[in-house]
Amino acid sequence: MNLNAPTGLESSPPSHAVAVKGRLLSDLAAGGQAGLEDYLQRGGYATLSRALADGAGEALADLAASGLRGRAGGGFPTAVKWAQVRRNTSPEKFFVCNANTGQPGGGKEALLIGLNPHAVIEAVALAASIVGAGVAFIHLGKSLAEEQRRLQDALVEATSRGCLGGSGHALEIRIELSEGGYLAGEETALLELLEGRAGRPRGKPAMPTRSGFQNLPTVVNNLETVLQALFAIRYGPERFREVGTRFASGTLIYTVTGDVNRPGLYEMPLGTSLGSLIHDQAGGIAGGRTLKAVLVGGTSGTALGPDRLDTPLDYDSLAGIGGSLGSGVIIVLSSASSMVGVARDLARFYYENSCGKCPPCKDGTRRAYYMLDNLDRIDESATDWNIPEPLPPSKGIPVLLVNAVSAPRTSISYTDSGVGLDKIRLICTWYSTRGDCHHPAESSRMLQSLLDGFVEEFESERVLPAE
Repeated sequence: MNLNAPTGLESSPPSHAVAVKGRLLSDLAAGGQAGLEDYLQRGGYATLSRALADGAGEALADLAASGLRGRAGGGFPTAVKWAQVRRNTSPEKFFVCNANTGQPGGGKEALLIGLNPHAVIEAVALAASIVGAGVAFIHLGKSLAEEQRRLQDALVEATSRGCLGGSGHALEIRIELSEGGYLAGEETALLELLEGRAGRPRGKPAMPTRSGFQNLPTVVNNLETVLQALFAIRYGPERFREVGTRFASGTLIYTVTGDVNRPGLYEMPLGTSLGSLIHDQAGGIAGGRTLKAVLVGGTSGTALGPDRLDTPLDYDSLAGIGGSLGSGVIIVLSSASSMVGVARDLARFYYENSCGKCPPCKDGTRRAYYMLDNLDRIDESATDWNIPEPLPPSKGIPVLLVNAVSAPRTSISYTDSGVGLDKIRLICTWYSTRGDCHHPAESSRMLQSLLDGFVEEFESERVLPAE
């Protein structure tokens, strides 16, 4: 069943025309683009120097007072994670800066590194000194080869000038470029990649702060979190908390893409309303159309309708309605988008990006995609099992276990206890908790939010048109 209507998800995100006006982006742009001398003149590496001189205890206290929460996932308090590793008595510890979220519609990492590679080096070195790590990684996606070169040049400059501390503060920073895709954004999958294995999540409970890289205490944070930490420690907790909400202080760089007039990266205070971000910042809906839905949190979030434009964009507000802010990806869909097409595109994405380690995830996402692609046959017995041939994998992800079984099953499926769209909901609920990472839960949440928000559109495709 081919769909001709646009979905809003067909192409890669457009190039971001960024207006640098948020405080973090402005601070990065103000120093460092001209090289080390410019960065030093503007106070570069002074924050790291102070932290090294006092043992980093004061820096950690300032970070805790700032209330910084991780700028991805559920927004875990950054200082709590760092303190857990700092207190660990292990003689070896590691810090990992993940600059490869792999999120469709994202792409802020290239901007952040391009604005100030020396700030990235200082921020990573500062974080490593606070947690007591002797080795720090900066992990980049394969598209960031130029950014890797710039970071490597900055690292050589900073090291040669003694900006990273003397012999008593030896720190090794490794800048890694890998083929890791979407799931490499999950912290334990990233650790597997760094150890030379396939980027598949580790079993639960995932506790890198106790057993991370090489089974040693490790902190993993994304690039924006690390840079926000540098800002909070450099300027103090009072300034950091000037914007944001009581429980989510500071700013977040929101990536707005899809059917808006001005797609781009917008640094705004946490708690900014969804409607303000779309209309006041991104220029409203493109082509004079109306808003149909917003994928808040991108592919790892949830779909919200036009009636939710007053939703504050912060971790707790979105968690309260069953959503997730993630890394701040906002995909806007106009009235020209087919939500059935969007759901199919997403279901295929979830299936293709399931690494195959956990069979229920690979099997469940495959069956959900097949049913969404055959809505006119949804009420046939065992329709989710009668898949004529294995769906093709993509992006080099190995085909494991479930894809090797292609023979149709003649028995009924437990999804036959439901009717119509409820069969898809049943399979989504079934696989949502059966995996070592958040991928099955996130895919289940997004698909069900689309089914629930646009029932009539899905129901209209269940029945073949009369001839």
